[in-house]
Amino acid sequence: MSELPNPDANDQHDKIRDQAAKILASGALGRSRSYARLLEFLVECTLEGRTPKEHEIATSVFNRGPDFDPGQDSMVRVYAHHLRQKLDNYYASAGRGEAVRIVVPKGEYRVAVAPLESDEAPEEPPADEPARRRIASWAATAVAAGAALLGTGLGWWLAQDRSPPRPVEAVAASAIWSPILDDGTPTLIVVGDYYIFGELDEVGNVDRLIRNFSINSSKDLDEYLMFGEDPGRYIDLDLTYLPRSTAFALGDLLRVLYTSDKPVRIASMSDLNAADLRENHIVYVGYISALDKLYDFMFEDSGLAVGETYDEVVERASGKLYVSGGGMPSVSRNYRDYGLFATFPGPAGNQLMIVAGTRDAGLMQTAYALGNLRHIEGLEEAAPEAPPGAPPAFEVLYEVSGLDRTNLDAVIVYVGAR
Repeated sequence: MSELPNPDANDQHDKIRDQAAKILASGALGRSRSYARLLEFLVECTLEGRTPKEHEIATSVFNRGPDFDPGQDSMVRVYAHHLRQKLDNYYASAGRGEAVRIVVPKGEYRVAVAPLESDEAPEEPPADEPARRRIASWAATAVAAGAALLGTGLGWWLAQDRSPPRPVEAVAASAIWSPILDDGTPTLIVVGDYYIFGELDEVGNVDRLIRNFSINSSKDLDEYLMFGEDPGRYIDLDLTYLPRSTAFALGDLLRVLYTSDKPVRIASMSDLNAADLRENHIVYVGYISALDKLYDFMFEDSGLAVGETYDEVVERASGKLYVSGGGMPSVSRNYRDYGLFATFPGPAGNQLMIVAGTRDAGLMQTAYALGNLRHIEGLEEAAPEAPPGAPPAFEVLYEVSGLDRTNLDAVIVYVGAR
């Protein structure tokens, strides 16, 4: 004998689908797809009549590996907590006119239907429920009025979230960026800085600043002075500098990174340590010559190599040489520069992204391409096919048209798998 359908269960499922669809369409979960995927997964499991464990959520929603340990990593619990807050915010604003709401009960990974004024699954109402409902209604009205008095900024933000996705959000959702933006691993931007030291004049004053490619730290300077001909001539000033193009490149990349709810830290290459390399997604921004601690990660498994100078990039298989003209002294001239982009798994299952250039034009163009939807689509088309479920692992060399240290346009001259 076949089982009769349960009309109450079907009604609950319809309400869950309807509310989830409204929340997802409203944009209340933010620009990152992480919370949308989590809600969709919990809804799917609830409709199937099962409650997933943290490990399943981590591997199915956030692409974590089978070695994910919920006891050591609270990522799922943190995302679930934030999802509950986002649902509360939705029903206090855009969804306040709904008759029911959906909740993720505390301590559980499922979706339930509740009356709008409740934070948990519905229970049997007490005898004084009508009075309590009136009080809750007054409180909700007061909260809504207070929120309106906070200023038009919140209303503008909610309106923006309900608008169609912007191009930068489509960039963030691409296969290039999503392995970095859509999980619980923090993101660290590493900027390539250069160590500089001072040269003293006859009376001991700093006469000029010096950049020597063989001296990249205070330790290097100490060793040089120990064996140098004139150890009293130079002094450690504890200074580093960044190429000006780094600032422009950061502007393009941060627009994409800030579509995610994850915090973003910035550190200089001179301050990067082994723990940073293990615990974060790394986005390097700078000249090829400033890769320093990331140099071996970039070129050990690469089809490219650095030539006799850092203005030269060599294609290993063919021996083809790409030489930047960005460092040649001239006034108001056109020249060719080169930008390097690579993305591949790091030493601890994290993702490394290299955004570099031989000179300013190459670096700025590479960063611009990574924040531009047309260029991102071109990168996705050019990228070698990766195994299903695997993060991207490839590298690209751009030939950039430059003028007065400014990037004009670029073409891809090399693509290789990592």
